[in-house]
Amino acid sequence: MSDEVRDSVDESEQVVKRRSAKTVFQGKDMQIVLFKVSEVNYGVDVAQVQGVLDLPEITEVPNSPYYVEGVTNLRGEVIPVIDLKKRFNISDKSSKEDLKMMVIGQGKEAVGITVDAVMEVMDIANEDIEDIPDILSNVEVDSVLGVAKQKEDLIILLDLMKMVGSTDLSFADSMTPEPDATATLDQTVSPVQ
Repeated sequence: MSDEVRDSVDESEQVVKRRSAKTVFQGKDMQIVLFKVSEVNYGVDVAQVQGVLDLPEITEVPNSPYYVEGVTNLRGEVIPVIDLKKRFNISDKSSKEDLKMMVIGQGKEAVGITVDAVMEVMDIANEDIEDIPDILSNVEVDSVLGVAKQKEDLIILLDLMKMVGSTDLSFADSMTPEPDATATLDQTVSPVQ
């Protein structure tokens, strides 16, 4: 297959992936956790979020992908922590002091995602969900499900489990937790309802 044909096929596959928001939600309303990263509103299905906590101490891991901050100890499990700003190539020099960490997945599949703020759990009506525009072809379309309109605001809907699934986090499997971090995290994790 020539490079031109391969590029055309790849481009067609990307368009199909971008137009799948209505298929993903199957005509149903959804409940999301609304959060901010660099003043942009994002939403993720509430079922993906296991909890939200203040950003814990993170241990850097050599040779990990640039968007992986490192690992942390969550109730005795070592989990990788991904910086969404870096993952989405958003340049931002804001302080890490006020960051939050959303925990997605469970057990060995758990991953921490750093965000600027977690605002609320909210309902999104199916008719308010739109596919992402074709012009956004440089966006990592596998994890962007669509855009929701809420009054004057737009919310980018993400599938964080899909994003994490495409990330090589195997380096975290062999890490050993720090013993004193467990007690602190157990007290600060608050489940999303």
